[in-house]
Amino acid sequence: MRKPFIKMHGLGNDFVILDSRKHKFSLNNESIKIISNRRFGVGCDQVIELMESEKEDVFIKIYNADGSEAEACGNATRCVAGLLFASEPKKEVSIETVAGVLKAESEKNGFIKVNMGEPKFFWKDIPLKKDVKEINFENYSLRNGVAVNVGNPHVVFFMKSIDSIDIEKIGPIIENDELFPNKVNLEICEIINENKIKVVVWERGAGKTLACGSGACAALVVAHKSNLTNSEAEIILNGGSLNINWNVDTDNNVIMSGPIAVSYLGDLSTLGVNI
Repeated sequence: MRKPFIKMHGLGNDFVILDSRKHKFSLNNESIKIISNRRFGVGCDQVIELMESEKEDVFIKIYNADGSEAEACGNATRCVAGLLFASEPKKEVSIETVAGVLKAESEKNGFIKVNMGEPKFFWKDIPLKKDVKEINFENYSLRNGVAVNVGNPHVVFFMKSIDSIDIEKIGPIIENDELFPNKVNLEICEIINENKIKVVVWERGAGKTLACGSGACAALVVAHKSNLTNSEAEIILNGGSLNINWNVDTDNNVIMSGPIAVSYLGDLSTLGVNI
């Protein structure tokens, strides 16, 4: 039996998308790890499963490369929205996630825009193990970090230059620190000017990625909250740029816009595993 998939990415943040509305998949921790593996499987940062939603256009489940489940993923949401727009002419789609419903729109330049909702700064909402005023990892010269939830937990640090950051060394340590009971995504940022931020990302459950949509949102809201940038800025990631706008004067929602692409279509049944 065929097990079709679509490989997509947003700025190199890549996904294997499975449509469980049309085909039966047996996803578990082992099969997700195999699919995500870049040598023995397809290779991706996250596996995305499309499911029926009672009220919205689609429900998506998001699995990290290590098999764990994520609450939300901005770039994956934009990719799924792109598929929905391609299959049916609509001005807006509603995508249900564990973190809530995300609205997406197709823009004239081909970019996909998604409303990521309101950022949460209260320590229990992130969540943190305890209420702390500052987050410091002095051994790695990371000081005055700010935690925020943008559908999933993030901690954001600013440095004068991030060019020499060894994110693959620092990332796993901070991701698994006891301060973060659900683990955490890490963004280390360099302010270029009030309209541009350069960011390197370590994603919880996926590792170093070329881009992270919710991470770009986290970087912008923390930067603006810290009076370092405007409420709208270009977030420059290793895989390209996203435009992030925090509507602080209206509904407090964070809007993300950027490109998506289809890499290829394939069939998981060729992997020789029960999926």
